[in-house]
Amino acid sequence: MGIAFRYQFIKKKEQQKELAILNKPLPQNWHPRVKLLYTTYNDFIPYAFAECLNQTYDNVQGIILDNSTDEKYIKMIRQFTKTHPDVQWVRNVPNKQAKAGNLNNYLCHQPKDSYDYFVILDSDELLERKFVEKCLKFFYNSDNLGILQCNHISGQNYNAFMDLFSNSGNIFWPVQNVVRSVESGLREPASAKNNYQPRVVERGGTVCIELGHGVMISRECFEDIGKIPFAVAEDLCTSVEAILKGWNIKFASQIYGNEEFPVNMNALMIRSSKFCSANFEFFRKYFKDLKNTNLLSCYQKLDLFSFTLSVPINAFQYLSLLLCSIVFPLAKIKLGYQFFMLLPVLLCYFSQGIIDGYFELQRGMKFWEMLGYELQIAFLYGSFYYLTIKSTFLALFKCTAKFNVTPKINDQITLANAFKKHWQEILFSILTIMISIACSGCSWILLSFFPGCLGFIFELKSNRQKEYDKQKLERFKQFDYYALYKPQHESLKWNE
Repeated sequence: MGIAFRYQFIKKKEQQKELAILNKPLPQNWHPRVKLLYTTYNDFIPYAFAECLNQTYDNVQGIILDNSTDEKYIKMIRQFTKTHPDVQWVRNVPNKQAKAGNLNNYLCHQPKDSYDYFVILDSDELLERKFVEKCLKFFYNSDNLGILQCNHISGQNYNAFMDLFSNSGNIFWPVQNVVRSVESGLREPASAKNNYQPRVVERGGTVCIELGHGVMISRECFEDIGKIPFAVAEDLCTSVEAILKGWNIKFASQIYGNEEFPVNMNALMIRSSKFCSANFEFFRKYFKDLKNTNLLSCYQKLDLFSFTLSVPINAFQYLSLLLCSIVFPLAKIKLGYQFFMLLPVLLCYFSQGIIDGYFELQRGMKFWEMLGYELQIAFLYGSFYYLTIKSTFLALFKCTAKFNVTPKINDQITLANAFKKHWQEILFSILTIMISIACSGCSWILLSFFPGCLGFIFELKSNRQKEYDKQKLERFKQFDYYALYKPQHESLKWNE
């Protein structure tokens, strides 16, 4: 809430600053080479990469970094490179270290003079046509900028689940990252040409990070880092490596990419599980280095750790609920304040949607519509309790984090299939409620775990498509064909 409050006061001023940079022309004698690194693992989307290649800046080369194992996608990529002969196809088999390994397999074997900047793209990425040109203006007009993360919208939506819940991500990106960018402070690099250790030029209260796609990184910054860290949260780890080397990271709210919101509830849960385990992996890997560095203030360290542990905190809240509703009652310990556990529970459930609802009201959403949206957001994320707890405890026992690719294909699902997919969280929630009531008579426990009993019905929401959604999906399929066989055809608009 504090970040959202600060965003309200700085957003117009920062927008004006960014537009002032973007209105400046690039120098005619400055023509750096930029590579678009499209990463894919059994999820190649032809129309997406074709749109990314459609840039106003001309010194750009597209590279497909592919570690696919499915012959269907390998054939599609082979056909794409025939139609787009300027695109380079780099295979990374076997698939080691997932996305980080895919990137390093290419970047660590490139001559220094082969590029100046690179952009990381996920398989569903769409870039606006001035993306590269705008990013270069930021690098040219900024001191010691190593990484520039750009804004995103979730616009490739074609069912009711995606249409409704994508609003959350569209609000999160600018609200969180504009504040982090402005308040992150400034550093000087420890590169060889300067012959000194990195030092803080201006202290900050937050840490700006890159988010893994729609991001431009300078060659000098990458060479200073040495490689993309082998981790599931490779974006967060890369950010920390850059910061520890003295490089600055900024967020550009006026430069846009477009990505799909998870296509259904199952896809969203897979992504959330990956985030949870990846953040624990990051915490174990970098806690000591971050604790000891002088390049971050205490506030920045606290901000970074609280950001990475925000999801696992739900698991520890579950432990407190068990203590209050089962363990202490069985031990005959009288608490007398069980009712007040409602407050953190309600805050936890509605925290996902409070900020969203506030900004949706500003955009013109009616109050009653906003309340309905808030309840659905609370119910959806409330049903993730089992997933969060499972992922957290597996991470605590040092189970290896896995880079699971978020599914991008939605199949029609029945109520029975939805129940079958989510039987574990349903059983977990029902047992927790029954045992808690039996031990202590705590009816408020229902608020904590009732969403887990019925949240699976959100799977059915992805079955619903308006006529416009159906037309959009057919248009995507049509432009996939054009990207594979007719590159001269009119391209898809980046903000579809």
